[in-house]
Amino acid sequence: MQSTKTIADIIVSDAVDGQLFPQAVPDGKGGLIVIWEDYRTGKDWDVYGQYIDNGNVALWEPNGLPISLAANNQRRLRMVGYDTHAIIVWNDRRGRSSWDIYAQAIDFEGQVLWEKDGVPICVNTSDQSTQAIVSDGEGGAVLVWEDERRSTEFQDLYIQRVNAFGEPMWKHDGIPVFPSESLQSEPILIPDEMNGFYVVWWDVIGTDQWNIMAYRISLDAKPFWDKPVLITPNDGIQGVHRVVSDGEGGIIVVWQVYENFINDQLFAQRVSSDGSKFWQEEGIPICTAAGIQKNPAIVDDGHGGAIVVWRDERDIYSDLYAQRIQADGTLLWQEDGIPICTVGGHQDRPDIVRTLDDHFFVAWLDYRGDFGEKSVDGIFSQKIDLDGNLLLNKEGVPISTSDGEHFPPFVVSVSDEKVSVIWSNSNRDSGDIFLKQLYR
Repeated sequence: MQSTKTIADIIVSDAVDGQLFPQAVPDGKGGLIVIWEDYRTGKDWDVYGQYIDNGNVALWEPNGLPISLAANNQRRLRMVGYDTHAIIVWNDRRGRSSWDIYAQAIDFEGQVLWEKDGVPICVNTSDQSTQAIVSDGEGGAVLVWEDERRSTEFQDLYIQRVNAFGEPMWKHDGIPVFPSESLQSEPILIPDEMNGFYVVWWDVIGTDQWNIMAYRISLDAKPFWDKPVLITPNDGIQGVHRVVSDGEGGIIVVWQVYENFINDQLFAQRVSSDGSKFWQEEGIPICTAAGIQKNPAIVDDGHGGAIVVWRDERDIYSDLYAQRIQADGTLLWQEDGIPICTVGGHQDRPDIVRTLDDHFFVAWLDYRGDFGEKSVDGIFSQKIDLDGNLLLNKEGVPISTSDGEHFPPFVVSVSDEKVSVIWSNSNRDSGDIFLKQLYR
């Protein structure tokens, strides 16, 4: 059994009131940029960030550098990184009448690169929300969001590309992905590794037809396919999709099948760059054990397949289970998954990244000391290999067990030798941001 070297918690920000929902991207040199939603004013949520270098030193302003202090709220931050800068996108209410989409770039010296408080990506008078971002490979980014300009009941998805200078490259306020009469939501962007990207979303028609769809589009905003591909079976209720690249220009999608919300299951499908399905039409069952399987996290396995880890309620309390699926759709571990953590109390909200030497690091919220699930006891972790062997203590290794509520961890592989876990904890007030480095 391996051991993992750690260092003491790094306090990223302990400013007054709430700092929540951190995200991070590596700098390619062993450091990383962390961003979060910040309520230190006591009246509005703003965007703050911090740069932690390879020596674990915070180089920007103490408690974080303001990235957007625009009036009213900025929420739901997302980010992509380059070796010189990062691009951040968020939901913005500075206009008061509706939620808009804004973005900003910042370099590793802490210089804000675009106009103060961010550039407008979409300021249509309707609401825009639930944005996602992906690198365009040229210093800019592609953005997607839910948009209510046609209907507040059946929103569509819109996209925009912004270059490295913060200039929108497509039509003002974005272009529709693929208009339909359904409700399109929860978009995810994945690069296709061939001068384009995928949009994968939750497509809802009525109360009994919830599907997952995918569409491939070029960086010139031209569709590669005639129409979106239906990933899931046409009938039934599916949702909570997760997506990774298959390493060959296609994608692997995992989703939750709702069966009366009592015996939910997990399925997966692989789609090629031409929109063809590699696996059986209805998808491959990842787990069909009794009880509910939910909150999956997914990572590519580096060999054309993927590893999925999820909350599993086959027992009295929820545990964590995982499964590896090969590029041809073969499940490589035991039926219905291997246990990652089955200690007493609930385990939930896992995050997973691939590390050096085909190892995979998982961190999660852990309620092992609170059987009523009234408060979060801590964040725990585990490392597994391609054969599903647990490489650390079988009950998991604690990342943080301090008092107060822990929010779900965000895990990022910073270098070949280092993984970072970032989280928010409410021990002192509404929330502070912490980071722990783990070395191989």
